Amino acid sequence: MPARPTSAVPSRSSASSGRKPGRSAPRTASPRRLSALLFPLSRAVRRFFSVLSAAAALFVAGSWIASRRLAARLVSATGLGPTADRRKELLAALSNAANLVEELRHAGSPLDPVELVATFASPGEPDRRPTLLFLHGKGGAASEWEEDALRAIALGYNVLLPDLRGHGLSGGRYMTFGFLEKDDLANAIAMARERWKIDPHRLGVHSCSAGSSIALSLAADRTGIRALWLESPFADPREMARHYLSAATHIPSLFLSLATRWAVAQTVWGVKRDLGLESAAGGLERADPVAALERVRCPVLLVYGEEDRLVPPRFVERLIEALPPGSAVFRAPGAGHCHHPNEPAAVLREEYRRRWTEFFDRHLPVSG
Repeated sequence: MPARPTSAVPSRSSASSGRKPGRSAPRTASPRRLSALLFPLSRAVRRFFSVLSAAAALFVAGSWIASRRLAARLVSATGLGPTADRRKELLAALSNAANLVEELRHAGSPLDPVELVATFASPGEPDRRPTLLFLHGKGGAASEWEEDALRAIALGYNVLLPDLRGHGLSGGRYMTFGFLEKDDLANAIAMARERWKIDPHRLGVHSCSAGSSIALSLAADRTGIRALWLESPFADPREMARHYLSAATHIPSLFLSLATRWAVAQTVWGVKRDLGLESAAGGLERADPVAALERVRCPVLLVYGEEDRLVPPRFVERLIEALPPGSAVFRAPGAGHCHHPNEPAAVLREEYRRRWTEFFDRHLPVSG
């Protein structure tokens, strides 16, 4: 009997899966197999991020320490100034040009009384002449003004050249951008009036850099200042501190901002600790040259160099906007920061002298 042909019946598994017979199902990796494949990779990634995190932590810590130290130096005075030889040269030059040259020592602000030193010089009859104050910047001293003081004396002015607190021969530990210094200068003016009979209502100021912040604080509260020459000024001491730090360290601005705030806070704390005065600490925190300029009523001539790297022109713009009526701006092309080799007085010598003489002669005449 012939055999009955048989038909191929698909298995239940292949029928239910819908796959064609003879084709095996794709393999799926087990969790154990995946772990074996990925574990070396994840370990390398973890190691990479560990090294990266450690490097970032070291960078942040180093940036913080370096910028904090630099910021602290920017907001506190540390007995800066030129050598004794420079001062001798100044006194010798003044003695050759003036009939009266004397040293003035006084206690300064009652908030922090320390011995402060200034030099007074006059062509003669100081009670009949206007007086020009010359205010240097951070790290400077009165001897930086030799050429300017000689020019003023030759034109008939008295000159008062202070070593600001913490600079030159003057004592003091803190530079407060005007809060203490305005009282220091008011005291010096009062003593000059008592000793040499100068007229406190015929005063002019020539200032440089941080000295301009001090000049603004003084002029904002005194009606006797008739003319104010601001050279290389800046609108915000804290903003300038961050700029100095950035130029010196190339550290990101976030760290610089934090470090600058820390340095100011430490200086404020030092004032509180040493003086026990909340008001002095508040003055440090609120140093605002723009607000002071808005209270100034005398004419101002603002000078800045287009190539100034210490105080770039963008830091002057807010001051220019706040200038009182009758003021002017002297934009010096090719010039840098005051009391530097490329200062406006050196780059534009003749124009600088002409503008200087015309400004003070117009607003603070010797014969007036």
